[in-house]
Amino acid sequence: MATIHLTVGFMGFGKTTVAKRLEKEINGIRLTHDEFMVRLYGRNMPYEEFHQNYKKVDDMLWDMAEKIINAKVDVIMDYGFWSHEDRKNAYERAKKITDDVVFDVINCDLAVAKQRLLQRSKDNPNELYITENEFDELVKRYKPWSDEDKYPAVFYDTNG
Repeated sequence: MATIHLTVGFMGFGKTTVAKRLEKEINGIRLTHDEFMVRLYGRNMPYEEFHQNYKKVDDMLWDMAEKIINAKVDVIMDYGFWSHEDRKNAYERAKKITDDVVFDVINCDLAVAKQRLLQRSKDNPNELYITENEFDELVKRYKPWSDEDKYPAVFYDTNG
């Protein structure tokens, strides 16, 4: 049975780096929400426009994940799943597709993540553009993995 991997971590934590490595190791397919958003809508869309389009891309990626799983290929959902509620919803949605669901939890120091993200926003035109102020506001929504998250998980530290 194919597995759905759900990445957990905040911006700049190294989720996509871990997801790309995992994609090669397991010969799976990585679905990275941000890559689709940038390709379809650009890297610097207004907040309201981002959230209007987020759901469309999200639904499309979950549909793709189901087709890939049905082809007996593992999927890495490279998202972030910032809150317990996000993780709960993703787990329940993934379990409707396959019984084999695991979270890949990426831990990183916030100062390191912020530095990475700001550098990436400056240097990489293929990434969402996030300002320091946006990082500081959005980090308030991030809830690290906790005892409340009672799901199968593998942990990664990306500070190094």
